Formats: sequence, C-alpha cells, structure tokens
Amino acid sequence: MYELMLVANVDRADQLLSRVEKNLKEANAVAISVDRLGKKPLAYSIMKQNDAIFFVVSFEAESGSIKSVWDKLRLEQEDLLRYLLIHKPKVKASKKSRKVAAKEEKDEEKEKPKVTVAVKKASTVKSEEERVSEVRKVSKVSKGKKTANKKSIKSKKGKSKKE
Repeated sequence: MYELMLVANVDRADQLLSRVEKNLKEANAVAISVDRLGKKPLAYSIMKQNDAIFFVVSFEAESGSIKSVWDKLRLEQEDLLRYLLIHKPKVKASKKSRKVAAKEEKDEEKEKPKVTVAVKKASTVKSEEERVSEVRKVSKVSKGKKTANKKSIKSKKGKSKKE
C-alpha cells in the first residue's frame, strides 16, 4: 500500500492528476483512490505560487514498479510543486488487540440482564410515625429493666454486708 501526496499548481492541477493516474495504471497499480484536499495557502511561496491544490492518492503496487512512477513525477516540474511518496505497511493486529476485539463482540452479542423490581404492599410498609413509636416503646422497656436491675444489685450488696 502506497500513498502519494501531491501539491499542484492551481491552474493545471486537474491535468497533472490525470497524467499521474495514467502513470500509475502503466505501473500496474491497483485500488487507486484519490482524495482531493482542495485549495490551501502555502506556508511559503514555491515558484512564485502562494496557493496550491493538494491531493492524496492511495494505491497498491509492486515495489519494482514504484521507481518508474517516481522518475515520472520528477519530470513534472512545472505543474507539480511538491510530492511525497510513502509506503504504508499493512499492520497486523496484535494478539492483545484481537482478544479485546473478540471480547467486545461477545459483549455486544449478550443480552442485557432483565431487572426485576420487588414491590411491597402498603400494609407491610410501616410509616415513619409507627417506627418512631416502636423505638420509644423499646427504649422505655429497656430503661425500666435497667433501673430494676440496679435496685436488685444494691439490695444484694446491702444484705451481704449485714450478714
């Protein structure tokens, strides 16, 4: 997989692109796709040009045929301001990324768990007032037992001293 970036003269960009595509077809390139990035201002003037049209051409070809494409690009000096041809290696997914992708697919396939809601009847639910009154009753009973226990302890102590 190769990528060719072209910076073309504004006036003759379409003619240049057709010639480049023709050269790629002669070099037995397949899957040619052209992305037109449009007219953009240049950071600095090139051959007295302040604006240029940018193209990105992606294609697949054998490495031996790339030299002929490169040589023909060097001859396009009037219409072609700059160019860059790079080889993009096919990246195989690592084992870790394959595992993550497989796990995501499994998660998508699983159905979402059903949620059941338990509803209590109104008679079993105690109001706040009933709860407070029960707490008061319990606390009164426990206070009474504590005072009764203290009295019995005092009385036992007193008896043991007298004897």
